[in-house]
Amino acid sequence: NQLKVAAMQFRQSGYDFWPGPLNTTTAEIDPQTCSEYDKFFQITRTEVDEFVAWYLCSQDPECDEGIDYAGYSIPASILNWPAHGDVAMGQDYNLAPYYDADGSGGYNPEDGGDYPYYDLNPTEFNCLIDREVKLFGDETLWWVFNDKGNIHTETNGQSIGMEIRAQAFAFATNDEVNDMTFYNYELINRSTFTLYNTYFGQWVDTDVGCSNDDYVGCDVMRGLGFAYNGDQF
Repeated sequence: NQLKVAAMQFRQSGYDFWPGPLNTTTAEIDPQTCSEYDKFFQITRTEVDEFVAWYLCSQDPECDEGIDYAGYSIPASILNWPAHGDVAMGQDYNLAPYYDADGSGGYNPEDGGDYPYYDLNPTEFNCLIDREVKLFGDETLWWVFNDKGNIHTETNGQSIGMEIRAQAFAFATNDEVNDMTFYNYELINRSTFTLYNTYFGQWVDTDVGCSNDDYVGCDVMRGLGFAYNGDQF
């Protein structure tokens, strides 16, 4: 009898979610932090590939950085990657996925060669490494949000204390996958409550042509939901 819920539809009547990471102890967040994280962090795998190649060249005496990478500068998307939260504000030290190339325990692209964590050299599955959260796709949007930034005016439900680290990603291909977008969510319960009978779902407004004549269905075995048009138009 302790129902908690965070859910959104069109944001026309209220909000249940706000930007930013929660305090790891209190599960709270202030308006300034919400405002600071009210954005997407965009990165491409090509940017990271080029950065890694440049950095390796800069560390190799036999590689002429001035010739092979003339005019190269580290893009802002890598330099400003939100790898760390503000520990002084109680946020988690490790935030957005990054590869710690120099093993320093911190994000240091300029001197350490660290980068947003695409798996650039996939090998056979390693239980310790492959369970780490990584970035996916050829282009990725990463952001962090929560359900404790204010009262839930969409559902009027009790807040959970959930921090959600999300990424939307897409692949550049020559088939149908090129027209698709994908989403990955890392959910962290920052509250003092253990959650039981917990369910997750997505609110999806699929308008196949006219929005008034669509149908939906599901393929249970595939875990697949779909929408289709109700007429021939």
